[in-house]
Amino acid sequence: MSDLVVVWGGQPHPIKLGDGEHSVGRASDNAVQIPATRVSKRHAMIRIQGDQLFVRDLGSTNGTEVNGQRVGGEEMEVPEGGTVSFAGALLRRSGTASTAMHSIVTSDEVSARLRYNIREGYSAAARDRILEVSSELFELLASGEDAGEIETAACRFVSQCVAADRVVLLAGRGEATTDVEIRGRWTRKGDDSAPLQLSSTLVGQVMRERESVLVANPLEDPRYTEQKSIMALNLRSAMAVPLFDNERVRGILYVDTADPRVQYGKDDLQVLTATANAVAVKLRNLTLESEMRTAALIQRAMLPSVLDAPPGFEFEAYQVMCREVGGDLYHCVHRPDGTVLLALGDVSGKGTPAALAMSAATVLIGLLAEIGGDLKALAQHLHRQLYRAFVSERFITLFVGELDGSTGRLRYVNAGHEPPWLVRDDGSRETLDSTGMAMAMVEDLFCDVAEVTLRPGDLLAVFTDGITEATADGTSFLGLEPVKEILGAHHRDTLPRIREKIVSAVSDYLKGEPASDDVTLMLLRRSPTA
Repeated sequence: MSDLVVVWGGQPHPIKLGDGEHSVGRASDNAVQIPATRVSKRHAMIRIQGDQLFVRDLGSTNGTEVNGQRVGGEEMEVPEGGTVSFAGALLRRSGTASTAMHSIVTSDEVSARLRYNIREGYSAAARDRILEVSSELFELLASGEDAGEIETAACRFVSQCVAADRVVLLAGRGEATTDVEIRGRWTRKGDDSAPLQLSSTLVGQVMRERESVLVANPLEDPRYTEQKSIMALNLRSAMAVPLFDNERVRGILYVDTADPRVQYGKDDLQVLTATANAVAVKLRNLTLESEMRTAALIQRAMLPSVLDAPPGFEFEAYQVMCREVGGDLYHCVHRPDGTVLLALGDVSGKGTPAALAMSAATVLIGLLAEIGGDLKALAQHLHRQLYRAFVSERFITLFVGELDGSTGRLRYVNAGHEPPWLVRDDGSRETLDSTGMAMAMVEDLFCDVAEVTLRPGDLLAVFTDGITEATADGTSFLGLEPVKEILGAHHRDTLPRIREKIVSAVSDYLKGEPASDDVTLMLLRRSPTA
């Protein structure tokens, strides 16, 4: 007989099977029944021969894998200590460390003592701590590791940010919001055997409501006095935060400690939340890469799908790459103080190297914008991180503006970028010239913050040099004049119409030839009645 453990719904289910073939599936007449929605009625067949374990797929909808490798209709041997996944339901031999690691206590007794939502913003202390570790976080986000390595590296990184005995990354699977499995972990003592004390209620709260929670001390709760498996952990403090990738919650990042000298507070919860958000975005990008196998789609996914304008304003953005991937970026982030940060930039070079730099810069801009702080300090901190990360010949021209929707005031840093054009409601035009040099070019960034007020009816156009330097032969260029003429003659048209005019001017000039550079345009207008 072989002792096996099947894990689904966050709980282990031990089974004993003798030599021979055994069917696996959702239907009740299977030797191994797994009542999970993603598992097919007749999913797979396992065969036991002494100490050996074999598996083959029976044409299931969501597939069977051995240690991440897809299994077909031919038998595959499961190596010692290996894991079989039936559409996310896991099977292992009983007694292995990895099986114990997937033991999750899901009693509804565990409660939350403190809750936090990222929309509340960050405290000054939490913001300072995030900035202190931002270099290491940037290295993690910019690495070329796969998802499994990133998940484990993220747990190690968290252990450096907060005092912890254990850090665990759990990924959601299936349709149930409480259905999670462990993907990465770090333990101070290297002991993976202790179960996690997560309640299904708490998991659902984190996954559904995107709330970070600080778990009550179980040693102070008389309800746990009879639960020896939990009391043996001697836990003093624990936190669970959502892995929110700006589109959906991918899972949970969990931290706990048995050290009586450590009691987590709200600053710890905020630091962990910011880290989880950045890691989730990175994991989303890796998921897109594996699913779509195209870097162009990854880049488009990183750009904001909706430009959420403050009341009284309207946004429009457009981008097309001259190759599958490129180095242009734009971003729009609502900041904790109510302002909106706008960014549009151009990484030097083309192709994959520029695209990787663009992706890392986009994530970092979003993170720095969300934790708050002065615009100049944000620009300088962004420059330092990019300077350390970019190769010597890589730099980025960048326009970053901070818009106060209530007043129309736009504070901005123009780091060597093509000057944006501001067209007033009466048709007069002015430029927002450079306030400093390009970022990541030299070690110290010299830049100032300038300011302009957008009055009702004013139009701002920010663009990359892929428009003004559009060329078909490499010797003659479109130039700025056609753009100025369009903005002057059509500044009261709808933003989509203005965008169409500018893009058509580039296309007509190229006369069917491919663009030599990425074309990116952002339009912002204050409503005439504002």
